[in-house]
Amino acid sequence: MVTDLVYHDIFVEHVMSPGHPESPERLRSALNSIRSAGLLDSQKVNLLTPNRAPLSEVYLLHGKEYLEGIKEKSEKGGGIYTMDTSVNSYTYDAALYAAGGGIDAVDRVMHGDAENAFVLCRPPGHHAEYEKAFGFCFINNVAIAAKHLLEKHAVERVLIVDYDAHHGNGTQRSFYSSKDVFYVGLHQDGRTLFPGSGFPNEIGMGEGVGYTINLAMYPGAGDYSYNRAFSQVVEPIAESYNPDFILVSVGYDGHFMDPLTNLGLTTAGFAMMNTKLKQIANSYADGRIVCFLEGGYNLEVMGMCSLNLLQELMGIDVTSFDDKYNESNIVSDYTEKLIEKIITDSPLL
Repeated sequence: MVTDLVYHDIFVEHVMSPGHPESPERLRSALNSIRSAGLLDSQKVNLLTPNRAPLSEVYLLHGKEYLEGIKEKSEKGGGIYTMDTSVNSYTYDAALYAAGGGIDAVDRVMHGDAENAFVLCRPPGHHAEYEKAFGFCFINNVAIAAKHLLEKHAVERVLIVDYDAHHGNGTQRSFYSSKDVFYVGLHQDGRTLFPGSGFPNEIGMGEGVGYTINLAMYPGAGDYSYNRAFSQVVEPIAESYNPDFILVSVGYDGHFMDPLTNLGLTTAGFAMMNTKLKQIANSYADGRIVCFLEGGYNLEVMGMCSLNLLQELMGIDVTSFDDKYNESNIVSDYTEKLIEKIITDSPLL
């Protein structure tokens, strides 16, 4: 089977402001890197143009008036939600196609038409809440895909792993009271980075208690800390939860060269996480995994990491790069204590 690379030209038409870090160049860099490596010519890759998400499915996670507000602002040529989050005339359609890309991707994987997928989309989605656009996000793409799996495919357990440097507050809130979706976030500590949430004591509520885990990383956390987090927390959670489908919010802003964050990952660290996530999918979910682009604001890193992710999903050799970062002992020690707390407090570990 093939790996779907989900992309629509409208994704690069959405622009918030000149010089904004969440720019169309992010996708252009990713595509240029993938194209230069010849992957778009491979029979293992299917470049998939998505459909718009049905509003009936979007309304399950976002208010109707809220969505109509985005549409109205777009039709008027633009509008502002927060100081760093605004729309232009293409935003409403781009957001619906991004959400639709996730629906199309999981449908094709469930139907056996594709092995897995990478949704290379803009705008991103994991900060978007029921009636709130912020953090560059308008519609929560990964949450809508998870809801679609539960409602349309009778999937019982979805594991969402979010390794964007910023906490996926919108995704977490969408399923905070549910045991049908297990949310695991690995991100920079909210005391030091937007959106100021995603702390270890946020573990869910009601039926969802224990089905949210937040690994709030100390600034400077890199490959060692993330490797430990995966081996000690993410992989055991996957074994315990036995998910039917894996969804991943991919954010390359955890790289040490990213201009908006303070983490210390390298391309090798991202490749490690991708390998482990694919292994989890193979072990528990019959290989079913779909990845969604969220953040990442260094254009060179965008290209390298997008290439590596697609290579991993295709099952071919992953290109090695020479970016290096040395994580301090202070950070590593903090991570070990954080992991110990997570394991102690989690009812499912």
